[in-house]
Order: sequence, then C-alpha cells, then structure tokens
Amino acid sequence: MTTRDNLTTVLEGGTPDQTPLSLYNWMMDDPTSDRWRRLLDAGLGVSQHCNTVRHVEHGVVNTEEERIEGDRHYRIYRKETSAGTLQRVTLNGWHYEDWLKTPEDYKIQQWIVERVELVTDYAEFGKAEAIVGDCGVTIVSGSRTPAMSINVDWAGTEQFCLDVAMELPELFDLFEAQKKLFMEETRLIAAGPGRYVKWWENLTTCMYGPRRYEDLLLSVYEDATPILEAAGKRVMVHYDGALRAVADQIAGASFHMIESLTEPPEGDMTYDECRAAWPDKVLWGNINVGHYSRPAAELREAVVAMRERAGKRAFAFEISEDLPRNWEESIPVALSALEDLG
Repeated sequence: MTTRDNLTTVLEGGTPDQTPLSLYNWMMDDPTSDRWRRLLDAGLGVSQHCNTVRHVEHGVVNTEEERIEGDRHYRIYRKETSAGTLQRVTLNGWHYEDWLKTPEDYKIQQWIVERVELVTDYAEFGKAEAIVGDCGVTIVSGSRTPAMSINVDWAGTEQFCLDVAMELPELFDLFEAQKKLFMEETRLIAAGPGRYVKWWENLTTCMYGPRRYEDLLLSVYEDATPILEAAGKRVMVHYDGALRAVADQIAGASFHMIESLTEPPEGDMTYDECRAAWPDKVLWGNINVGHYSRPAAELREAVVAMRERAGKRAFAFEISEDLPRNWEESIPVALSALEDLG
C-alpha cells in the first residue's frame, strides 16, 4: 500500500498494512526539499487541507493599527460597519482582547454574519489533490460549528463561558445566525468534490458539560452530517482536548471520525478508553509533542504503547498541534517504530 492507501483505509474504518503517521501540509516549509522528501519517501503522510467554500464579508471595512509603548507592542484589528465597530488586540504577538465583549458586540457580529456571501471554489480541491498525490489525503475544511466559532474565534473562553451561563440573548441570536450560515456552507460543501470533510472544533468539554454539548454542538451535527453523508462524504471533528465528560454523547454523535485525538496530559482519555467508548469511530491520534523531545528509545516505546492501546483498525497517528523542534531526528524514530509494528 502507498501512504495514501494506508491513510484512506484508516479513514474508511479499515485496517491498513501499516499504521500511518501524517502531518498538516502547512507544517512543511518546502515539501520538495531533500529534508522533507526523505521523510515522505520513508512513509510520512500529508493531510492536505483545502477550502472549497470562501466567506466574503460585505459592508465591513477591516483595518489594522500598530502601537508601541515601551516594550509593549500592540496590534489592533478593527471591523468597521454601519452597525458599529468590533475590535481585537494582540500584545507582543499574543492574544490580549477578543472581538466580542458586550451584548452590542454580539449584535454587530450578527449583522456581519447575516451579510456574508458564500462563494464556491471547487477547483481548489483538484489543486490540492495534485499536490498531495500518493503522499496523503486531501481534506475539505469546513467552518467550526456555531458555538465553537463564537467561543474560539470571536468571544474567547472567559467571555463565552460567562455569557452562556447567563444565557445572554444576544449570544443565542448570533448562534442562530451562524447556524443558518453554517448549514448553507454545508450544503455547498456537499455539492462539491472531496470525500473527507473536517470541522475545526477545538473542543474543551469543561466549558460545556453534557447538556450544553448536546444543545449547542450535537444538535448541529445531527442537522449537518446527513447532508454530507447523502453526498457520499465522511465527517471528522478536530477534538484535541478533554472529552471524558461527554464520552457517552460522542458515542452517539453522527460524525464518523475524531481527529487530533490526544492522550493525557493534553486530553483526559487514553486510546484504549477511547476505542472502548467509541468502537465505530475512526481515531486519528495526535502524538503528544512532549514525546518527541525524549530519547529515541523512549519515543519509540511511547509510540508502540499508544498503538497497542489504540489497536490497528481505524487508527492513524498524526502531528496536528506543533511540529517538533527536532523533527528531522524524531519523526524517523516514530516511522521506524510503526514500520516494525506493521
């Protein structure tokens, strides 16, 4: 089997000749360089992502301002509309201030969302396929589902949790507007090319709990997944954090794959626990980045132990959070361990 064959077999729920290890395409600075070519030839796979639907904002003027105060370097981003202005700020390259901070901000964002135009760009899939070839698979990137988008992209963790707990009406109005846009995007993705679709959730279950997870996420999955299934597509969610609190709900969720699944300490479930909880789902596991800095023998032992816990069927490894600093030395160790495991 080629690397593509092994990955595709896993994503279809089968048992590959060899458990594959892949990484996101943007982690490679130059995939044609000898450094990367050596690893690709050794079996490293590529998750080649593409967008077949673009979001075009109308009635929004985006501006950016830089401000330096001593050793504090601020970058201020603004979205100016006739309904008002939203502002986000970074400090020394790090998050400092989120877009949504007040009920009025939620209203402005709703105004923006209701005027977004979705434009198909189906040719992007063919370009991505030509790039990845037999080295991996192409994944169509969808948006985050509405609650996750509000949480991660707009309000931030603290504000989102407070506003959900207080049941802020403006948050739920924005949720409904974003759900309408998300469903429209889903229908356009369904009409386009590609077999595998990813929703970039970045879920942290301690912020939701079982009831909110069911109300805000599962309800959207149940509406959207059948549309993609009817078009012959399989859906994965990017879940890289703690999941135990909603393990039972995940078992009955309509998506087919959990991607970036990470064992403790980042996550809170081991792969054998995940397999027992979700026997019918494909697990695409992220090797904890800390393992790569360990001595080669310990890294090898960790990879073997994780694969033994997960099993071979419907399981693959990936690098989905951070490219190890010592990637040229550590990735070959992981690939060698998987080759020996078969």
